[in-house]
Amino acid sequence: MPVQSLSSDCKKLYQLGKYKDCLALAELSKLTGMPAAEQIEVLLMAARIKRELTDWQGAAGYLERAAELSAKNKDSLQDLEVTLVLNAVRAKLSQDRLTAKKLVHQSELIFNKVKLLDRGKEYDRLYLLALCELGMTKITSQDVELAAQNLRVASGFAAEKYGADSVEMIYPLICLAVVHACEEKHSLSLAMARNAAQVARANFGKHPIIIQPLYRLAQAAIRCNMFEMALENCRQMEGKIEEFVGEESDIYLDVLGMKTAAFMFLVDWPSAEFVASKRLKLMEKMRGKDNPKLIDPLCDLAQVLVSKGDKERAAIYFTRALDLVSELSKNNGFPDSFNAAPPKEKIGIDDPQASTAGTRLTGSSFCHLESQLNARLSECYVWQGKIADVATMLPATYRNSHTCRVDGIVSIIDGINKYLLQRARNLEPPDMDPPDQD
Repeated sequence: MPVQSLSSDCKKLYQLGKYKDCLALAELSKLTGMPAAEQIEVLLMAARIKRELTDWQGAAGYLERAAELSAKNKDSLQDLEVTLVLNAVRAKLSQDRLTAKKLVHQSELIFNKVKLLDRGKEYDRLYLLALCELGMTKITSQDVELAAQNLRVASGFAAEKYGADSVEMIYPLICLAVVHACEEKHSLSLAMARNAAQVARANFGKHPIIIQPLYRLAQAAIRCNMFEMALENCRQMEGKIEEFVGEESDIYLDVLGMKTAAFMFLVDWPSAEFVASKRLKLMEKMRGKDNPKLIDPLCDLAQVLVSKGDKERAAIYFTRALDLVSELSKNNGFPDSFNAAPPKEKIGIDDPQASTAGTRLTGSSFCHLESQLNARLSECYVWQGKIADVATMLPATYRNSHTCRVDGIVSIIDGINKYLLQRARNLEPPDMDPPDQD
């Protein structure tokens, strides 16, 4: 086909819900002599699909390529759009408040440029996008209240300019669902996600664009203790993902995780174990058995097994998760956190550049996760009466209390022996005498 037709073909494929074919064209575009503006449109469409499917790394890859092309025409409409979307994705991937704040500042500068553009159809579309992307970037920087303000303005602008039932309402509603979830306003989040799903169905029918509203709706339903609703939304997503995307995708793994949680809350342990096992096997197939992303499904399956009373199998999965956390922390600049003494220094938010072994921002959150896993595994062992295993497993660096700031900064305090004492006192395992406190 002529290279000039690729961008229009990509749009048509997206409108038909043929996401796989659309992504294939995006890969083809870099091998052709397509003009830069056309190629950027294709890359933006591919990044949009990846974001709908919560594949942030994949979206970043397309956007990085688009940014290289758009930079040749600095401050064009395309360049402004690419930078806004890329900033939001970079902030999401970084999960670092300081990095996100820098990206927010950049996006605010772009937003101010957008407001100076001549009014018209392209201005309206870019203005709406800028509000949404700025709001999403602010969420990662933890400026949630300011993010909500931007997103409410975006929703109001879209309703006034295009109509409350227009396709332009879908993304602002999804963004509002996200920000309300961050505010712990889960009923509002559910309402926004439900509205987005209704608008998507009304305008697109059976199109896979419904996946993202259903995803947010299922999340909110779980938070609102509406577990049957969450399961129904997950089942609908599964059908769409299997038809248009394929099971080997990040969003399918997330759906299985939500189903596991819903079944656990409903005390349906057989279903929870089946789904949790399926999720773990699928992730092992996609990522390999030593990937740190297995930590979450390993813990979920272990928790289900603990609840079923199968403590020995649970301990196996907890131990696998713990080994992955230990390896992850070592590979990211954290010291041998099972054996080494804790750092004397403590990083504060006012000194983000301070960095000694074990105090890097990337390592601190791993330490927190390791602490949580240690607690869950030790709990499992205590229930089995394996106090000696608890003492052997827990390192001298594991402390009885920790302070985890919103930035992921963790400081560890002395006291493992006291912690073990408290743990043994608080747990009263069934069918066994309490452990000797002496």
